[in-house]
Amino acid sequence: MTTHLRNVLPHQDSQFFRVLHIVVAVLVMVQIINSNLTEREDMGQLTPTGIVTWLHIISGFGLLLCSFLMLAWMMTRRSFRYYFSWMFMDFRGIVDDVRTLQKFRLPEAHSGGMAAIVQGLGVVSLLGTAACGGLWFILNTMYGPDASLTRLVLHLHKFLTVFIETYFWAHGAMGILHILITLRVQQLRKS
Repeated sequence: MTTHLRNVLPHQDSQFFRVLHIVVAVLVMVQIINSNLTEREDMGQLTPTGIVTWLHIISGFGLLLCSFLMLAWMMTRRSFRYYFSWMFMDFRGIVDDVRTLQKFRLPEAHSGGMAAIVQGLGVVSLLGTAACGGLWFILNTMYGPDASLTRLVLHLHKFLTVFIETYFWAHGAMGILHILITLRVQQLRKS
């Protein structure tokens, strides 16, 4: 079963990207779980809330690094247009994918397709959210939590987090569904 499962996981051609993908997923899940337990007032205290707050900050900077690595890997392996064809008003890939879905088949990943666009938007959202969180930490350290810019960046970070959480659950659900369908198709081919 593990051999079969490993064969249906995405990014078989690149172990680095597969591991990076898993690390990012785990870090995002940790961020989602611990974000409700953080308090900026407890940053200087050795309390459970203070420790969780620092864990959130450190793993957030880890996510910032991972999202830069992921974006750099994506741009070196494929072009900007591969992930962001819609910015050039090129919707052919999406139209092709919709036609494939209408036939009750899963579309393959390709330039301008749904999978590529979702991956591009997800990485940009992750990068924006993590960058806002990092900027908040720097501003909070330099100017304190009461500065208007610090509060504004914190609210922007919280706003962008909604997109990452939505992406995380939707992308995860679609990924699991894709794996289950692929496993089922493999089983049907064997019998």
